[in-house]
Amino acid sequence: MKKIINSFKIIFIFLIFLNSQNLSATNTWFSKNKTYSEQVKFRGIEYELLEGNWELANKYTWHIMGIQGDGVTLIQVENNSIKALIEIGQISTSGKKQAQVSQIIDRAFISGVTDGCYEKSEYYLTKLWKEGMSSNCLRVRHIDLKKEMYDPDYNKDADGYEEPYSTAGFKHFIKKRKLEIPKVLISHQHFYMSPFHGGRTVIVYIDRNPEFFNVGKTQIGDENNSEYHKSNLNNHPKKKKFVEDIIQKSFAYHANFEEKLKVKDYQKLALGAINNKNTKNKSIVSELEKLNVLFKSGVITKKEFEAAKQKLLK
Repeated sequence: MKKIINSFKIIFIFLIFLNSQNLSATNTWFSKNKTYSEQVKFRGIEYELLEGNWELANKYTWHIMGIQGDGVTLIQVENNSIKALIEIGQISTSGKKQAQVSQIIDRAFISGVTDGCYEKSEYYLTKLWKEGMSSNCLRVRHIDLKKEMYDPDYNKDADGYEEPYSTAGFKHFIKKRKLEIPKVLISHQHFYMSPFHGGRTVIVYIDRNPEFFNVGKTQIGDENNSEYHKSNLNNHPKKKKFVEDIIQKSFAYHANFEEKLKVKDYQKLALGAINNKNTKNKSIVSELEKLNVLFKSGVITKKEFEAAKQKLLK
């Protein structure tokens, strides 16, 4: 009998070991000694990476009274500079202090004084759905990286958060690798918060250095005077086209983002610009909606909007 009990103990311990191995395999193990490509899994959700190899620049985890925050910053390096950046972050409350946490997160990412999900001069586009403590936001903008690293508009101690660019881990990675700081990054940022999904908030930044995408050197990095400011884009056709393409990519990414998070239909953003992979014919209505978004965000002029609209209607 004793031998049987000992055998069961061995089997039980072995099963626990296998289970722990499976659990650890569900998420990507992020290490500064590895590179990543194609996709990673973070807190049970798979995220596609842009083409190429990625390195870990920063990783964090914190716990406060049952509330947990986790995040990783991945960077693509080429020619001693940042080619692209992806930040994935998640905050989980497990229903604890949900109202207070939602208010803090809302002030940080949706209705903040310096940045939020509303129109600003450095934003090309914002789309927001909000109801009660739930929010769904897409934001497309250009980033003055040096400013965001060393002199951001917000006060991280007072506001209770910081963007990936100003974290000590990110700045240490730049300094250690002696990387050149890009003047501008073109960024699409995805945010979803809902107490109906386990009190979970998910934030994703996807940034590209336009100099690596055949649009020429960035002349001015200052967010108010850069050629990437929406009021200056008409003077730089290649760069304008690049921004238009990023806006379309952001729509496709956000639709996929909503699907992965199982966002309810009534909470989804009205993107109106997603091409169905199973159909070859594009909807004229969807194309008009695309044009309308580009026009309202200042990327194209009224004359360009009218000309494109007439072409579509013909």
